[in-house]
Amino acid sequence: MIKGVIFDLDDTLYNATECYQYGMNSLSEYVYEEFNIQKEDFIDKFATAKKDVKTQLGDVAASHNRLLYIQRFLEMIGMSPFQYALKMYEIYWNSALKGMSLYEYVIPLFRMLKEQKRKIIILSDLTAYIQYRKIERLAIGDYIDFLITSEEVGKEKPSGESFDAVKKKTGLTENELLMVGDSYEKDIIGARKAGIRAIQYKLDVNIIQEVRISI
Repeated sequence: MIKGVIFDLDDTLYNATECYQYGMNSLSEYVYEEFNIQKEDFIDKFATAKKDVKTQLGDVAASHNRLLYIQRFLEMIGMSPFQYALKMYEIYWNSALKGMSLYEYVIPLFRMLKEQKRKIIILSDLTAYIQYRKIERLAIGDYIDFLITSEEVGKEKPSGESFDAVKKKTGLTENELLMVGDSYEKDIIGARKAGIRAIQYKLDVNIIQEVRISI
């Protein structure tokens, strides 16, 4: 019997890719006004900065940290991070968070699961601080029983450690858990390797019906 449903957060519960683009658009405007760097040039440089950070850090939560990307970008253009980095970080995330909206299926499904006394778990690859801000912005904290991030685990999905952390924190076994996520490699394959049943979120899939059948 399924006693807990694990959800990925980004692009599973809300439109993360679109929101991140809002953040980049606002950041591009600031960079143009402050440094006279055209958007295309900024995007290229920022992508290089992001690649540098990910190459240096590897498969850990900090590799998603936009503050590190911004710091590296400012270093690349010869500007002091201490003067600009925090402001740029807030510009990015305030814009990205403002553009967030839950997918329509989320609240009805969460309500159904709570009525059935099943636990709702979020398992996400990113830093805890930002994921808490997202959950607050989406107003879904009252539904969630557990949040587990790759920052807490030390490794990202599809690592076995991620799903082991879910089992340890919830006290549930693999047979009592169901995973819902948009990434086939990270969410679906990762869960199945851990012995957990999984459903891939896609825009054309009736997730409420799929979960109802699976539990």
